[in-house]
Amino acid sequence: MTVLVVTDSPEGPAQKIARLVADALGERDIDVTVGDTSDLERSEEFEGVVFGGEVDAGEYSPDTVELLSSRASGLSQQLVWLFAVGDESTEDTTDLVPELAALDYRSFSPSAGEDEVRSWAAFIADEIDGHS
Repeated sequence: MTVLVVTDSPEGPAQKIARLVADALGERDIDVTVGDTSDLERSEEFEGVVFGGEVDAGEYSPDTVELLSSRASGLSQQLVWLFAVGDESTEDTTDLVPELAALDYRSFSPSAGEDEVRSWAAFIADEIDGHS
């Protein structure tokens, strides 16, 4: 299985979480590429996509929503997981979850611990194993 892990920010808490997810998936023998939003143009090369973004007032930025919506038809044909990083609760507040047919949406605080992130990555790996 090949998975693309992408964030809408080149640094910061979303990138930290993305790298932890990628490391944990790699430890489960999943071929992982960490990229940025421009890599979504080639998302069809991967069997799964994990996308994370920072949120403000519980929502992804308008640019992020537009980008993901513009790629929805292709991404909805793949295994997709979404995560958000923000100070406020973002539990299932995005319309992108059904639009992208995301298998899961997780909200993390900027100070999320490694164990919390790795636990979610294990969940993703188990879902990948179930689709293999």
